[in-house]
Parts: sequence; C-alpha cells; structure tokens
Amino acid sequence: MASEFAVKIVTPDKIFYEDKTEMIIVRTTEGDRGILKNHRPLVAGLSDGTLRLKKEGKFKEAKISGGFMQVEKEQAVILTESAEWL
Repeated sequence: MASEFAVKIVTPDKIFYEDKTEMIIVRTTEGDRGILKNHRPLVAGLSDGTLRLKKEGKFKEAKISGGFMQVEKEQAVILTESAEWL
C-alpha cells in the first residue's frame, strides 16, 4: 500500500472531497504539479482544469475552477470556486 495523506477540497458551497489519497496531480499557475505524502510546504495558485486524485492505484478526476492549494507534510487543502467529478 502506498503512503497516503489527507486531502480536503473546499468550494464556497460545501466540502467537495475529504479523504486520504496517494497522489494529487493539479494544474497550478506555474504548470502541472504532482503532490505525494511528505511534500515540502507549498502554497500555489490553481488554474482552471482537471484535478486527479490517486486512491488504491486508480485515478479519479474532477474539473475545478481555479483557486489555491496549500500543501503540508501530511495534508493538502484546495480552495476552488467550483468542482465536479468527471
């Protein structure tokens, strides 16, 4: 089993996703980023696009509308205007 870390995706209306994941792939304003457990602390602006969450070896995708991401050693929080599963 791969190392997992906590992820929370929040929109103005609700908590869209809150669980553990093995990896996040997201488009930032600087380009695509892959996030794993124990990533260095990071705050990044997000671009509109696809967010990918890896859990149990499989990816689940959601469309997000910009926002911000804060990453700590064992947690990532994503604030976005909207999110929907693809």
